[in-house]
Amino acid sequence: MVALEQSFLFSFGSDVPKMSYQKEKIVELDESVHKFRLQVIEGGHLNFGFSSYKTTFQLTSIHEKETLVSIEITYESEVEDNNAMPSKTTMSTLALVKNLEEYLLNNVAV
Repeated sequence: MVALEQSFLFSFGSDVPKMSYQKEKIVELDESVHKFRLQVIEGGHLNFGFSSYKTTFQLTSIHEKETLVSIEITYESEVEDNNAMPSKTTMSTLALVKNLEEYLLNNVAV
């Protein structure tokens, strides 16, 4: 397992209403099991009452050209109001996976 200090800036379009950007960093990377965890460090979910918001991706090969992506979201909320609960905030994660899939399908040589 490797810890990194690299950060990423994600800009969201219409797929993620009310959220224009989110800055995240990799807080866990385990290449041996194809798992990584991102933590929001600025913008995005932190602007909606979360004090901590982490997304873990586990990639598992199914067939030669298919990969299962398992996603786990862990968070801490500073507000009691459920308007910003993860069921509504998962749109950013799904948009990321959708855009990554589209990119890979269109830009990877077969």
